[in-house]
Amino acid sequence: MTMTRFALGPIDDFKTFPAEVLVDGIPYWLVRGEENRYKLLMALCPHAGGEVRWTGELFFCPLHFWTFDKQSGDCLNIRDERLVRKDVELQEGILYAIGDAY
Repeated sequence: MTMTRFALGPIDDFKTFPAEVLVDGIPYWLVRGEENRYKLLMALCPHAGGEVRWTGELFFCPLHFWTFDKQSGDCLNIRDERLVRKDVELQEGILYAIGDAY
């Protein structure tokens, strides 16, 4: 499996979180956690591929009403389900997605 590094952009471009980003045409949510740690959560539901939306408190798939934790992407309805996650690194003011090929 090929590991890749994809520049998301300067940290200063992201004013609010979660922020919507596209990585190779795939929608993700960029979230900021404790101690300013960042990660990407895929904005597609693992169940039926519905577009996951931000409600202001959690992520929500309107197809079957699954909800997901705003930091981890863990499903709050179905145990052992979660949004696809990608690590993010901040280097010299630029955010980079790190992980398997996108």
